[in-house]
Amino acid sequence: PRMVDPFALLNEQTSLDNMLMDLGVGDGTRQSRSAALAAASRMYEQEVSGGALRGIFRGKVAQLMLIQIQQLKADLLMAMDQIDNLVDANRLNVQLVASIPAVLILFFGARAFYLFWSSARMKDFRLPHDVHADMSDYLKKVEECLVLSNYQLDAPGPTAMEEGTEVPVARAEACLRPKEMGQLLLLLHSYLTLLDYMSPPFPSKQSDSIHQSVQNLFMQGQMSTTRQLELLKVIQSKHANLLKYI
Repeated sequence: PRMVDPFALLNEQTSLDNMLMDLGVGDGTRQSRSAALAAASRMYEQEVSGGALRGIFRGKVAQLMLIQIQQLKADLLMAMDQIDNLVDANRLNVQLVASIPAVLILFFGARAFYLFWSSARMKDFRLPHDVHADMSDYLKKVEECLVLSNYQLDAPGPTAMEEGTEVPVARAEACLRPKEMGQLLLLLHSYLTLLDYMSPPFPSKQSDSIHQSVQNLFMQGQMSTTRQLELLKVIQSKHANLLKYI
């Protein structure tokens, strides 16, 4: 609500103009108000210089004092009206500032709810950073499994003739055996289970990208362990980026 009623301000200014017109120094309009007030001030000085008591009883000192009081009332209301206008002009900014605590409460409340929901779905109330660390352990075990299964690359393969000499050729296309494949599937299944239960707070876009990369590990045609290790590095990089969402 405004402090000043516009009608009250207009009424006081009109009354001041009428008093100045009665004094004979104005024409009752807003345009002549400044000049009329200046003339009334000079007249007041002349009246007081001739004697204050004489001016009160015989002159126009009393009338001039009433005009000054009316001017103070009009100026005070005008100042309050300008304050109202300033508040109205900045009302949106004030409302935005006042809404910041509510937005922060909503943001952190939603974040806490998502974390609680994720923990409740896993039936394991742990911090997201702890879950992320467990997921990292699964990826390290997957890497270990691929490295151990890649021992065939270190063993000499069948000899081959190259430019008339016998040169040992490494078997660079070593692939997982059924037992190792089963172990790898179990580890990745545990990893993806935690990933699904942590979405949210993990964004679905990043989670889907990791799912696709994991599926690429088992492309039809049996990808070599060397290429699987390279693809696993990509998955580990995507997994590390999940930290910024918790």
